[in-house]
Amino acid sequence: MHNNNIHTTVETQCLVYQTKIVIFILLFLFSFGTFAQTKPISISAKNTPIKQVFAEIQQKSGYRILYNDKVVTDDLRVSVTAENTSVKKILHMILEGTDLTYIMQSDELIIITKHRYESQRAEVFGTVIDEKGLPVPYANVVLLQPDDTTKLGYGAVTDEAGYYKLANVKPATYRLQVSFIGYKTQYSEFVVSDENRQPIVRNFTLPADETVLQELVVEGQRPALKTENGKLIYHTPTLLRGKGVTNAYDALKEIPGVMEQGERLTLIGTSGMTVLLNGRKTSMTYEQLMAMLKSIPLSRVEDVEIMYSTPPQYNIRGAAINVVLKQQGDDEQNAWQGEVTSEYRQRTYAVGGLRASMLYVGKRTTAEALYAYRNGREFSEEELTAAHTLNGTVYDIRQHSEGTNKGDGHNVHMALQHTFGNKDKGDVSYTGIFDDGRSNRTASTDISGTVTNSKTGTSGPSSTHNIKADYSAHFGLNIGADYTAYNDKSDYFLENTSLASSALANKLTYQSEQEVRRTMFYVTQSHTLNNDWSINYGLNYSGAHTQNRSRALKNGEGFDDATFDTRQREHIWNFFAGFSKSFSEKLSMQASLAAEYYKASETSKGHTNPLWNDVAWFPTLNASYKPSSDHIFQFAVSSDKTYPSYWSLNPSVFYFSTYGVTYGNPHLRPSRDYSIGLTYIHKRKYVIRPYFNYIPHYFVQLPYQSPEKLQQEFVEQNYTYRQVVGLMGVLPFTIGKRVSSRLVTNVMHWREKDDEFFNLSFDRKTVLGIFQMNHDITLSAKPDVKMNVSGYVSTPTGIQGIYDLGASGNLAGALTWTFDRNRTQIILKADDVLNTRTPLASIDFKGQKSTLNAFRDTRTVSLSFIYRFGGYKEKEHKQVDTSRFGTN
Repeated sequence: MHNNNIHTTVETQCLVYQTKIVIFILLFLFSFGTFAQTKPISISAKNTPIKQVFAEIQQKSGYRILYNDKVVTDDLRVSVTAENTSVKKILHMILEGTDLTYIMQSDELIIITKHRYESQRAEVFGTVIDEKGLPVPYANVVLLQPDDTTKLGYGAVTDEAGYYKLANVKPATYRLQVSFIGYKTQYSEFVVSDENRQPIVRNFTLPADETVLQELVVEGQRPALKTENGKLIYHTPTLLRGKGVTNAYDALKEIPGVMEQGERLTLIGTSGMTVLLNGRKTSMTYEQLMAMLKSIPLSRVEDVEIMYSTPPQYNIRGAAINVVLKQQGDDEQNAWQGEVTSEYRQRTYAVGGLRASMLYVGKRTTAEALYAYRNGREFSEEELTAAHTLNGTVYDIRQHSEGTNKGDGHNVHMALQHTFGNKDKGDVSYTGIFDDGRSNRTASTDISGTVTNSKTGTSGPSSTHNIKADYSAHFGLNIGADYTAYNDKSDYFLENTSLASSALANKLTYQSEQEVRRTMFYVTQSHTLNNDWSINYGLNYSGAHTQNRSRALKNGEGFDDATFDTRQREHIWNFFAGFSKSFSEKLSMQASLAAEYYKASETSKGHTNPLWNDVAWFPTLNASYKPSSDHIFQFAVSSDKTYPSYWSLNPSVFYFSTYGVTYGNPHLRPSRDYSIGLTYIHKRKYVIRPYFNYIPHYFVQLPYQSPEKLQQEFVEQNYTYRQVVGLMGVLPFTIGKRVSSRLVTNVMHWREKDDEFFNLSFDRKTVLGIFQMNHDITLSAKPDVKMNVSGYVSTPTGIQGIYDLGASGNLAGALTWTFDRNRTQIILKADDVLNTRTPLASIDFKGQKSTLNAFRDTRTVSLSFIYRFGGYKEKEHKQVDTSRFGTN
């Protein structure tokens, strides 16, 4: 007891010490942010364009400098040398001898203008904020004639920082009107005289209109949710404002109906989904794609589109999440822009990551480079108990295993895009993913008193190289090609220090390799016809050559059961045609039909065997009915097919303990998926969606206790079908003025049936509930500090084959501080605080009895620092699909 008290005291002291360090860092950075605008700076320029000098002052001082391009011309050059000098004095030195002057509009804003305006006209500047002091972007600013308010003078829209500017205002009397949905309209009257043409500054604070806000979904000109062509479109800058989100992956987890389960993203109401980037299918494994999404900055994400029935011109089927990335317009100045992010994460071990992006933005050409590094080290632990019946005798089995997985990953992306004079667009890109992982585990297995100690280890690199080319013509033609080269090598060993019987190997070693060469191309064409009709058609092809090798030794000698060398050939052709029709402003429909021919074979030891050779048909339908802006109905019918991974089709035998072994299955078949759903959206925020999913030949890996030996065998195999009937609901609400919340519920009747599960069969049914809650809390407007608390819980009634799954959940929180004119963020985040994400898995079915209690290293505390420079925006970025690659 005394030692426990000492241990607790030491932990408490360490926690207090760490807390003090974090508070000191935050206070230091806060002081740095508020000091940025007042500190003296140093600058040296000789015959340099004045706009370039202004940009350097902005970067070093933190001021925002505004000017009209007609006032500050491109050919104006200046020379200046100053050491530790105030910004005001530097501006005096720069502008001396020119017809320019400056106005210190605020502690953050400097306006550059002329002593006497060209054309004898004035300019009007200002900011628009709300009652909390936060900028109001996209507010409408209009100059009206006071004697006739229907007569429009000039107009503008505030930017994301709430700034606006009206140039070349003629001498007259005006009434300035500022309006935005959810706020009360504000006015200001002023006179522009012939004699006085100094800049006119008008700042506005918009009070909230409570009667309107009660019916709004979000702040901002663009709502957080809108519907279009059968899609639910979430505008992420509005939806995720102030949340502790740093990348595209975390952004997806904030979308209503999307959740993370078992370290995989799922879309509630579907049996599976595909992630698209700018409407393009990826060419990565799921793990590689998620790693790449984590490397894409949140500032780059414009919209997230949910499609429960994806039109075939996207070259996929079924449900999809389309991540739409920001693109530059043709009117942008040539500029370099960028963002750097660093992250520290603390689980059992400390890990971290770094991300850097650079973008050159031209009027028609953009070039992009991205690099991301991550290192990881995770601890996991498992307790397996089982009652294994063999030849009428029941053996009690207890196994404890633990170990670490660690590795380094590097992601590289380069892209070039050009827009031609006729609005055609062409782009090419390269993506490289390089991973090197290592794992070490130990296990102790007790089989009715006989103990075996085991040690396992895995190491090896993998690499992915992908080249893409895409061309979109202004007349609706889109063509593209994709080539991926994937290589994976791993060495594995299993050592048993004491044997349960002479039949067990003392030492097993594996050398595994996989090489995948995959080529894809697609051609689609769309036509807009009269009377709101449009048609689209096209084809896409995917061809893969895969080589899988495993060389196994058992006690130093060849182990033929686990040795193989196979070559797989696969060809998939898909043809589709569809149409869309807008019957009225209230009713529209999209429909299509696709035919897919798929053929695959495997060659081993000189013999070639077919894997599959078939044709499948896939209908899709989207119908939208909008009787009013407060009521929207969407009906969707979709169909899809999912292929097994290349490695799972091998005749592999992989021992991972003295009791557990994994087998490959060359007889696996692709599964099909048919879904029907009706989505009702009330007032653009309340969502109800009943749905039905039917998946024949669904495949998953399940354990089976062998009746011939003391061995638990894991095999991936096809069910007869999986069937889900569910009801999803989304309920947003507010608590006062500072808390915005959202509740997502999903209740399902779940059925899984397999008539040929070894010597068993099952037809299992259950009712499962999943409940999510999210709270966004504004702690302070100045400084800009926000908090997010979110989580989910699932009922202890889940099933997976013969598994019974216990309750699971996640509690997370984040604290975000934004400063330096929204360019810098510090985010302190905690995830899976209660370590409840992994459910208990147990089996008690027709003589099969086991319980697996797994600890996964998911409880995380992280600290992220983000800095953006050069008005950071990034162009679209397309990914690579290796969803079926990998040797495990």
